[in-house]
Amino acid sequence: MVAMDSRSHGTGHLPWEQTLSNLTVGQHNMSKQLGDQLTVAHYTDIFLWAHGTWIYPQLTRLRRFRAIVLCSKTQNLNWFPFEPIYSYHDAVPLLIRLMDRILHKVGFNAIYPSYFYRVLSTEKVALIHAHFGPGGVAMLPFACRLTLPLVTTFYGYDMSQLVRDPFWLAKYRELFARGAAFLVEGNFMKEQLVRLGCPADKVIVQHIGVDCAKFKYRERKLNPGEPVRILIAAAFREKKGIEYALKAFAQVYQKNPDIRLRILGDGPLRARIERLIKELGIATVVTMLGEQPYAVFRDELERAHLFLSPSVTASDGDTEGGCPVAIIEAQATGLPVLSTFHADIPEVVIHGKTGLLAPEKNVAVLADNLSYLVTHPEVWADMGRRGREHVEREYNVVHQIARLEDIYESILDRSQ
Repeated sequence: MVAMDSRSHGTGHLPWEQTLSNLTVGQHNMSKQLGDQLTVAHYTDIFLWAHGTWIYPQLTRLRRFRAIVLCSKTQNLNWFPFEPIYSYHDAVPLLIRLMDRILHKVGFNAIYPSYFYRVLSTEKVALIHAHFGPGGVAMLPFACRLTLPLVTTFYGYDMSQLVRDPFWLAKYRELFARGAAFLVEGNFMKEQLVRLGCPADKVIVQHIGVDCAKFKYRERKLNPGEPVRILIAAAFREKKGIEYALKAFAQVYQKNPDIRLRILGDGPLRARIERLIKELGIATVVTMLGEQPYAVFRDELERAHLFLSPSVTASDGDTEGGCPVAIIEAQATGLPVLSTFHADIPEVVIHGKTGLLAPEKNVAVLADNLSYLVTHPEVWADMGRRGREHVEREYNVVHQIARLEDIYESILDRSQ
């Protein structure tokens, strides 16, 4: 712990302790208003990055439980308003954070754990829900010390790319042994997690839920003289397969010039993607929209005829793990989807019924699939209808959040 002379003058508290004290007065009043709801602490390193939309409903849609957020730092709060949020970066002054890093490196207890211990205790948290494997590792000491059940959701890179490092494999073994439950998006992810050493009876398939009411279903049809509008919406990262999507689009464009591609997103591969667009000679029919608010993404879904998202396993081992949320949301609007046999995507995109799938990195098959849908608009409506029905049945946020609360209750019952 830091020395006494670093405390605030006249208060006897560190600055973050006073901030926490002020916050929790209001939170206790909220608890009274909400009755007997138990509190679940959701931990994510950043709350909330632009593409973390699927986490937000897990906080805002709870009915039987009350949610609080623990995080290292905050982003995009105008897009994702929520309270209470307990952010280490926002609550703890810079000087103390720097001391924290030094203390942590040399093996001493630091402010970081002290801050979160205080939050969890003051808020009378009943269960911790960590998002991503490293989040589970970060929260495990708190859960053990406070004897709280810990639920960890794995999403993709955390069980593919990270496990190439022996450090994370060792950390995961401890997490698997002491964590209460592990949530994954589909059966492919479940098999992968069990293969890493997680007990099968601790792994629960919990689908990501999307708000079907916010995604207007529209039967897709092609009006006379109208170009086919194809949409890509993804971070510019290798696992998103944008390079293969562009090559397939270019092949189809040579025989079908009345197609247009709109790309929503940004990321580390932007320069490479822009260069490839020029090399393929498709710059005049490709529109780069950049990173946009979520509302723009929904508008683009409504305007599109087809959704293109051919995920692959990246060279560093990174994968989707489950299925990109954008694919689920695209199907909710009635868009036929073109994707790949990758991770849990085949559980969402039913090949031949709600879209068409190709082997990973296979430009020829991806181009054939795209060509077929471009030249057969009469199949769009049926694919779109089936896609919407599948999402409503298996990925509706109302049903999935209710199921998540059932999981919480079951775990708490077992822990008593």
